[in-house]
Amino acid sequence: MRFVVDASVVAKWFNVETLSDRAAEVKDAHVRGELELAAPIHVVYEVGNSIWKNPQLTDKDANDAIRSIQRLGMQFFPPSLERASRTMKIARLRNITFYDATYLQVAEELNTTLLTADERQAEAGKGVVRVVHLHEIRF
Repeated sequence: MRFVVDASVVAKWFNVETLSDRAAEVKDAHVRGELELAAPIHVVYEVGNSIWKNPQLTDKDANDAIRSIQRLGMQFFPPSLERASRTMKIARLRNITFYDATYLQVAEELNTTLLTADERQAEAGKGVVRVVHLHEIRF
């Protein structure tokens, strides 16, 4: 089983929020090899942006968090002209940010499911790819 995960899921690995426990289950299942996770490479930057001011994390913890994302063995997708072109089409079609559209583009490219904790992203993904909200995921 493979999912494209967006920053709303990955950030919950480090920020204590609603559904952080479910996000941790996803990460742990990936580490155990029970499922594969993929994302556009900019997920590292989006998550970094979400944790840089987290008062619960020391500077070392925040740096370790970013390193751990890169060490988890997720499949990262770099930008390309073809991906950017398709992403722009999705962003305009679904009226979402280019950043958010990249997750839909990667899920479409992989013919797999987007896993998100963002209600707007879940709604925008309908009709483009299969979308599962984090609170709905079943292993």
